[in-house]
Amino acid sequence: MKLRLLIVAFSVVFSFSFASPFPASAKNEAVKVRVKKLILDPSSQTPVVILESLEKIKKFIPIWIGKSEATSIAMQIEHVKIPRPNTHDLIRNILEGLGAELHRITITDLRNNTYFAAITLELNGHEFQIDSRPSDAIAVALRMNAPIYVSPKVLAKANKLPTPIEEKEGVRKILGFHIQDLTAELASLFHLQIEQGVLVANVELDSAASKAGFQRGDVITKIDNRAVLNAGQMESFLNSVEKPIQVKVQVEREGKPATIVLDLPL
Repeated sequence: MKLRLLIVAFSVVFSFSFASPFPASAKNEAVKVRVKKLILDPSSQTPVVILESLEKIKKFIPIWIGKSEATSIAMQIEHVKIPRPNTHDLIRNILEGLGAELHRITITDLRNNTYFAAITLELNGHEFQIDSRPSDAIAVALRMNAPIYVSPKVLAKANKLPTPIEEKEGVRKILGFHIQDLTAELASLFHLQIEQGVLVANVELDSAASKAGFQRGDVITKIDNRAVLNAGQMESFLNSVEKPIQVKVQVEREGKPATIVLDLPL
């Protein structure tokens, strides 16, 4: 009975398959990754989830996804509570209710600019492979604390990162910020009340930004009472001030203003 319920439930979102979509050897070679950040591609205005390998030599896999899936991933990353479950919450609730265990999700292939993924789960001692879009698989994995893997062929064929990430690496390396211009589309994606400033997409552990108290999702609006309208303006200001120095950074966090004191090292 549980198996029949599981098949019916997953047929709503995923394609069900008893056969593994990739050979056993590929499973063993798959590289573990984590969700690094969620951004908006400025050229196409499409959300992009960035996966980062956990190896010493970092590799990044950008996957262009739909807005609703991006919103679902962002809500889980930011621990946003919603009054009613969305599709990925529902899938988690079904799996937990049936006693199924989500072992992992794997980004298995990249063909014609389309990524493919598989969800591996166990129920009543049986292992199943569920064919899935990567965005849905990632959203479910985040909700169930399941590991995320990428196959070697995907690592070899993965697309280049959108240019804004490469252009703003200088700020990140100095302060531990991952930043980008806040746009109306990003504001809508992250459910922000303002539409101008600099969005903190990620903060590296043990960095100056992390120690100061910055969080993913903060929107920087002012530095020392000077308006900050975009990431380029912020980078120019931080590079121009004489260091070491402390600056006061005004941010919007969860709809409320906050001030953070940031130490700028030599």
